[in-house]
Amino acid sequence: MAEIIRVPIGIALTSGNYTASISVGAKQQTLHVMLDTGSSMLVVDGAIFDPDGDPSVTPTQMLQRAEFPSGTFLAAVMRTSVGLATAPGTSAAALPDANLAVTYDNPPGTFGQADGIFGLGFAALNKAYRMPANTWQNKYTAEQLNLGQETGLDPFFDQWVAAQRVANKFAFAIDRSTAREALADPASDPANNGLFILGGGAECEDLYTGPFTEVAIVHEEYYNANLTAIRVGDLSMDVPPIAAGAKASSNAIIDSGTTNLMLDQTVYDRLIALFRSVNPDLAQALVTFAPNSSSGVEQSQIDLTRWPPISFVMQGAGGNPSAVTVQPKDYWQFDTGQAGNASPVLVGDGGVFGGQSNLGLPLFAGHFVVFDRTGGNGRGVVGFAARTSSALIG
Repeated sequence: MAEIIRVPIGIALTSGNYTASISVGAKQQTLHVMLDTGSSMLVVDGAIFDPDGDPSVTPTQMLQRAEFPSGTFLAAVMRTSVGLATAPGTSAAALPDANLAVTYDNPPGTFGQADGIFGLGFAALNKAYRMPANTWQNKYTAEQLNLGQETGLDPFFDQWVAAQRVANKFAFAIDRSTAREALADPASDPANNGLFILGGGAECEDLYTGPFTEVAIVHEEYYNANLTAIRVGDLSMDVPPIAAGAKASSNAIIDSGTTNLMLDQTVYDRLIALFRSVNPDLAQALVTFAPNSSSGVEQSQIDLTRWPPISFVMQGAGGNPSAVTVQPKDYWQFDTGQAGNASPVLVGDGGVFGGQSNLGLPLFAGHFVVFDRTGGNGRGVVGFAARTSSALIG
């Protein structure tokens, strides 16, 4: 029978990404991994987890290479038991023969304060190379990748589904996109904690209220969406589709691994112009105190009652528009970096992503967000409902 596994998560460790605790190998070593819907690897730092001497670890000939903004690395794929730390009052959950990539050449700080990444994207992102021999023992270099044959590898989440342990869906219930630094111990602050639910969604009725707004997933790689419009209060602007021939498969993705609402630069510039139409002072504050150009502003200077909500209108599951609203308290983060400091989490990408907007954690904040890979047109839907306070744990 399929399980619904509730996993406590927190943002205090990394300040901008939610982490869950996993237990690895026979020694059940605890590691903290970032939850990222924009990648598909389960990977941990080989400087922290050493597979040598662990009888439960089976080396393989599989090798993975990944590029993240924080660095590029190679990782040898092992098979071993990987467990998820579950919510109080529930039983522990483990997969006995999980695919686990262990790095051996990553630069320090690749995972920030975390120990690795739990990628939740589709299998198309989880590429690997079948090399001639044991990849942990041989530690092949990037120049030797041509010795291997490119293939795919089942992601960790897909292995849970294939084993019929969980349904093909997962969910987040969080409050913030950056850590709140208001308490002496940010990790104990309920606002910095939440839940990740493996195999669950609408069944978790205590975690949300009201109906779901469903956004269609339009491509099975990232959680690609078609962003059609953005509303700022009563004003709106259309968003063009991705250009013909562009590398990206759609003009937006929904990504738990991104701290900000990182918009295509042209879209961002037009959004700022829309704010300028509402109130020039608001537009100026967003630009002046943007996280890529400022450490923020004394939060007493930001009166959230003057700020309008932002609605991101996307293609819905039935083809009709679906709007997900981000409140001022969620696109402004108070007590971020230090107590009393505020920063907006709206940024432009400088053209880096070729016309694609990366809708990160501010879209999740205040919502119960379900990634249901069985719904909609066969690729799935991402559903948003109002989150209840029972999802936050201190």
